[in-house]
Amino acid sequence: MAELARQDLPTLTDSAKRLLADLDSVMKQEMWSKVPATKTRHTLTVLVSWLGADAPLLETDIRALVDNRPLKFSGRRVTQFLETRGLLSPDAEFRRDAHQKRLEAELAALPETIAQELSVWIKVVRGEGRWEHTGRTYRSIVRYWHVLDPILKGWLADGIESVREITRDDVKRAIATRKGTPARSIHIVLRNVFRALRQEGVIFRDPTRDLVFAAINKTPPSVPSDRLAGVLNHAKNDFQRFVMVLVCVHALNGTDIRRLLLTDLDLSRERLIVRRPGKRHIIYLDELTYRCASAWLRERHRRWPVTTNPHLLINRWTAVDTTHSPIGTTFTAIFRPPDSRCPPCGRTGSATRHSRSTTHFT
Repeated sequence: MAELARQDLPTLTDSAKRLLADLDSVMKQEMWSKVPATKTRHTLTVLVSWLGADAPLLETDIRALVDNRPLKFSGRRVTQFLETRGLLSPDAEFRRDAHQKRLEAELAALPETIAQELSVWIKVVRGEGRWEHTGRTYRSIVRYWHVLDPILKGWLADGIESVREITRDDVKRAIATRKGTPARSIHIVLRNVFRALRQEGVIFRDPTRDLVFAAINKTPPSVPSDRLAGVLNHAKNDFQRFVMVLVCVHALNGTDIRRLLLTDLDLSRERLIVRRPGKRHIIYLDELTYRCASAWLRERHRRWPVTTNPHLLINRWTAVDTTHSPIGTTFTAIFRPPDSRCPPCGRTGSATRHSRSTTHFT
């Protein structure tokens, strides 16, 4: 495909012309901006010129074309357009859960024995153990891994070759490396790991059994109004301002925000429903939240008036990819200056780029 893109294009078939006309209609209806519209149409033109539009196109071909010249072509929008019309042959390997692939890579980097033991833990958490239960997503397991990874590296540095060697004292020392909520997170994750391995017969004793972690009763302090005003002054747009209010005023976390649906916000009744597993939390909108929510809704409708994405918070990519809400780094970057120094590691640079490559446990 890379070589084909450099040559003069063959004459379009009638079916290819109809497909491009269909794309033009979609772009006009959905009010695509000029740059993505131009790149998407050019990408599809190159594809159907050489491959035709009478049979489904291979996703691998689209990716090969885009990977060769990513600034000239747009693969994501073309892929979504073709898929909705039954003209895409998906690449199963490429579409595998990204978090699953990350966990597999992490396990591959570990000594064989420990990798096998932790793969059993992952299977149990996924609901594939000897006791049937609803499994967690790979995304949730990756969040557990963020907590487990530094502890695991410390044990490996001490010469541990199997989790069977871990004692109760080792667990206590791991928990003692942090305080408050981070320490409790370590306790929860280690308990989850060893219970799963004990259940599957990988280990014969659970070093976390009957280990009690004192409850944390301290209420997080609210953000003072003067500091909140200072934070909001750094917002670049209505999206960022609304997210800041949800976090600083209403203490919503990233998972809460990503799950918000457009139908959860009811301005007429001045409330926002936060959906959590097994329950719903209702936020009654104060004046500031109401104002920011209203501004975001106007902006959302102005930019993407016909998007079918059901999430409340979307961006230019997810307005087209209707199955997703904005990714976590979108929210993380809002609260970190673009060229600030990261406290845990001292590195500088783009916050979004840095957050994608580094995970800190604080």
